[in-house]
Amino acid sequence: MTTAHLSGMIYISFLLSARNCHVSVSLNCPIGYCIKQHDALRGIQRLTDAGHQVNNVEVIVRRCERFAGTETERLEDLNSLARLTTPNTIVLAVRGGYGASRLLADIDWQALVARQQHDPLLICGHSDFTAIQCGLLAQGNVITFSGPMLVANFWRG
Repeated sequence: MTTAHLSGMIYISFLLSARNCHVSVSLNCPIGYCIKQHDALRGIQRLTDAGHQVNNVEVIVRRCERFAGTETERLEDLNSLARLTTPNTIVLAVRGGYGASRLLADIDWQALVARQQHDPLLICGHSDFTAIQCGLLAQGNVITFSGPMLVANFWRG
């Protein structure tokens, strides 16, 4: 684990565990389908029990072959981030795996970068989600966090 990964994990974990610091969590899974659905549901429960609003939970059960939905669905999940209006939003990757690179050419980078310059989302993940994060950095110098993901980090009690 790198220092940057640890720092991102600590920061996002702090925000999600701080008392009276309620945020909106938008789940995103542009990669493989959620194999550990029970763990994901426990993670969602922990976040909601802490007072956070969790959105886009349908990505947990969505599946098309080995992916968390069709390429159109996964691409829309990413592109819709530019249209989110809820303040204090953390975009949390559900899991890592493979599949993000298949979407890179069709992401609306201009809209996502514009959103980040106007009202930044805290975008967090690692593993294959790093391809999305590198795209945001390359397209608009957007800072994201290498940190926790729903299935890997929030299901444990």
